[in-house]
Amino acid sequence: MQYKSSFKRIAVAFGLALGAWLPMSAAPAFAAGPAVVLIVNTEAVFAQSKVGQNIRSQFEEQAKKLRAEGQKTEDTLKADAKKISDERALLSQEDLQKKVQAWQKREAEFQQSMQQKSQSLQLGLQRANGKVEAALRPIFAEVLKEKGGTVLFDQSVVLAGGADLDISAEVLKRLNERMSTIELKPVSIEELQAEQKAAQ
Repeated sequence: MQYKSSFKRIAVAFGLALGAWLPMSAAPAFAAGPAVVLIVNTEAVFAQSKVGQNIRSQFEEQAKKLRAEGQKTEDTLKADAKKISDERALLSQEDLQKKVQAWQKREAEFQQSMQQKSQSLQLGLQRANGKVEAALRPIFAEVLKEKGGTVLFDQSVVLAGGADLDISAEVLKRLNERMSTIELKPVSIEELQAEQKAAQ
């Protein structure tokens, strides 16, 4: 599902980047001992979490309203097109052309508006997911340290086994304690880029 597709990458990236976070003085000790691998199912954590369900509920509700809005305008455009067709015998060629061109302009503006609103909703979803990702990173680090792990992988990259190494339940518990809701608000690409630039 698109609500959570990016979450699979978090633990994978976390595991690959972990070595770079360690102090240089700790590198020899890290390299000398065997790697302790832990696993997390980030997709399941997001789907089962309070904040994940909150985001999904908001997204579905807003998408439903957007579809209803689009259907209403589309029905109006269809009715107007039929009216023009019914009146074509009564109109001069010039008047008919003007009405058709005006209708085509409205239809193009409608399509552009719906595309922009849909994109803004998707970007709002991306921003909300990003906030959950930001909350998960320190949780991953905490649990990894407490469990004595050195590498964390997402369940999606594990071909078999690993049930006894799964820390998903603990990650879920901590995420629920720290975050239960996030406002999902449509955002323009310009607004999102400005926020990302300011956060750097």
